[in-house]
Amino acid sequence: MVRLAQEDGAVEIHVTGIVQGVGFRPHVYKSAISLGLKGWVINTTAGVTIRLEGPAQKITKFMEDLRKSPPPLSQIETFAVRDVGLEGFSAFFIHESQNAADTDISIPPDVGTCPDCLREYRDPTDRRSGYPFINCVNCGPRFSITRAAPYDRKNTSMHVFEMCDDCIAEYIDPMDRRFHAEPNACPVCGPKLTLTLPDGSPLEGDLRGLLKEGRVLAIKGIGGYHLACDALNTGAVRLLRERKRRHGKPFALMCRDLETVRGHCELSPEEEKLLASPARPILLLKRKPASPLCEETAPGLDTLGMMLPYTPLHYGLFDEDLSILVMTSANISGDPLIISEEDAYTHLGELADAFVIHNREIVNRADDSVAMIFRDKPYLLRRARGFVPHGVKLPFSLSAVFAAGGDLKSVFAYAGKDKAILSQYFGDLDNLRNLDAYQDGVRFFRDFLKIRPERVVCDLHPDYASAGFTERYAEELGVPLVKVQHHKAHFASAMADNGLNEKVLGVICDGTGFGEDSSIWGFELFYGDYSDIKRVGSLTPFPQPRGDSVVKNPLHMAAVLLCALWEDKDKVLDALPGSVGLLPYTKAQASSNTLSIASSSCGRLFDAAAALCGFTGKVTYEGEAAMRMESLAHQVADADPYGYDILEDDILRLSWGFIGEMAEDRLSGTKPPVLAARFHQTVSASICDLVERLAAGYETDKVVFSGGTFQNRFVISTLAEKLLDMGIKAYFHHQVPTNDGGLALGQVVIAASRAEK
Repeated sequence: MVRLAQEDGAVEIHVTGIVQGVGFRPHVYKSAISLGLKGWVINTTAGVTIRLEGPAQKITKFMEDLRKSPPPLSQIETFAVRDVGLEGFSAFFIHESQNAADTDISIPPDVGTCPDCLREYRDPTDRRSGYPFINCVNCGPRFSITRAAPYDRKNTSMHVFEMCDDCIAEYIDPMDRRFHAEPNACPVCGPKLTLTLPDGSPLEGDLRGLLKEGRVLAIKGIGGYHLACDALNTGAVRLLRERKRRHGKPFALMCRDLETVRGHCELSPEEEKLLASPARPILLLKRKPASPLCEETAPGLDTLGMMLPYTPLHYGLFDEDLSILVMTSANISGDPLIISEEDAYTHLGELADAFVIHNREIVNRADDSVAMIFRDKPYLLRRARGFVPHGVKLPFSLSAVFAAGGDLKSVFAYAGKDKAILSQYFGDLDNLRNLDAYQDGVRFFRDFLKIRPERVVCDLHPDYASAGFTERYAEELGVPLVKVQHHKAHFASAMADNGLNEKVLGVICDGTGFGEDSSIWGFELFYGDYSDIKRVGSLTPFPQPRGDSVVKNPLHMAAVLLCALWEDKDKVLDALPGSVGLLPYTKAQASSNTLSIASSSCGRLFDAAAALCGFTGKVTYEGEAAMRMESLAHQVADADPYGYDILEDDILRLSWGFIGEMAEDRLSGTKPPVLAARFHQTVSASICDLVERLAAGYETDKVVFSGGTFQNRFVISTLAEKLLDMGIKAYFHHQVPTNDGGLALGQVVIAASRAEK
């Protein structure tokens, strides 16, 4: 704390973090006025600067209050104070925003409707009663409408709406809740909502009435379009699934209120808190058996993805008779989220019966974030609306880096100083539309953050679209290109997520990644730090058929593994009756280096096990087989693991031969839920065994976990419990996803560490 030698002193305070678009300046203004202090506050691209003059004890009181009780949506990262000379200010002022040479830009994410705005929306006497675009400094759109920094109205898509006198009065009044609320608007001067037919012509009608009739609506939200229908209307849900050709993937559901959520799902205090938080993510919750929702909402799963309304428009969709809606992203399968009316009418015309549009442009698409609660903390599975562009604090400072992430669940990152800014989720880059959206996002963040990377980094896989883009980007910038192995990036991501900067163990269980030996990796153990990562364990390689088709066919993977284990073709057929047409191929693939490639993929091991549990159809979305098997496993309270072997070679190798014992178990008549539970217990027990051996050898008690497999609640809960009993400190993701959506964070810190060598 600065010591003020004189009774009347002067200080300059510089604050960085989430300090723009969250009511920071009016909060500072009110506090300074209440204490009788003079000076000014200003937004710059480097943060917020405050100049104060007045009695020393009151300046000290101001600083203590600001640090202890900042505005609700703000997040102070640095708070620097220096003594300055007295200038004799006559009052306290709020200055216009300015650019600064040393940028530290941090705009808040889009924020769910606050209680004050919701009260106004529901108050028939309020001038904004029923207005679907109510917002204030504590809520509303931010990232999705922003074109450039600093976050001022002129730099957003709201600049085309000229505020009326009443809105201007609020906007310029430092004591008002809407002071410099950049999306501020009302029915007189703001965006307008329109209901149309699929051809764009106006439609007279009531939104709730259409939903109650079983219609499907395309609704323009904050970050993109949704397709919505009454989730309790089985016919409407089936119609939407048929039209969207989404045969198995679960639908996201929006509930009227928490009471409605409790009617369908188990809900802990921590889950309730996250569900109702300003971020308003989709939260994966345990479904109650008594829920009246039809099977088509989440086929074969025991969890439901629930969210609460996060815009005034959403609140207006519900009433006493309409309590829960399907609210799924409006895109053609695999394509980017639709954000424009032109694309909506073109691509959704055959999916929706009516369109709910508005004339506020969406600048940055932002899909709904997806999370669950694990160890009483948020555990993100998709990081987008509500979280982006929050920065992730790094365990050390670095020069400017761009990281491309991966091709699946693609998320890139820009980093500098001690912070990484990760983009929103862009989907899979094997789709050209997604790749175009990804590249547009790269350009936006570069200009928005005013950053020029000194190096760029991508995945080691030679055929990744993100790697090809990054090579061109490095050439354009004239900077070095760094390539990082997929699972080592996962390892570093988990370390950075937890603020670790020391040598630790890591367990990475994932689908597939290009290994440093040109084989497929996917069940890996590492030891090291950001600059030196050593592979110390793995699943014993098995033959994986070449090509991508096996990823969508768990039965094929199971047949190959059993053919590799058993000579008896009839026995394989008994264990997998549906494989009769595959056996001529799988027998050859099980023994041919030409037809197959060596693989240690945890994802393909789960696929094979799922087939043994009865999931022998084609996968319709990523992770479907494993998710259905996990739901089966949850039906069994206790199960013993299968036997497994750990071989000591150049590294520790876990044998996958227990798949054979699982198949024998199936042949003996064991039911699928027990098979699933025993498989999950085997994976968990073997990981703990590997960790125990390696922890003793490397004299560490810290282990990080990353990779898509650890989206499995059964596995991570079992691991956390077992490792706690073993005295091992287990670190899981919380700020970024454990899947490939967190890769870019690991790429950033590895590239920075290599540059320091």
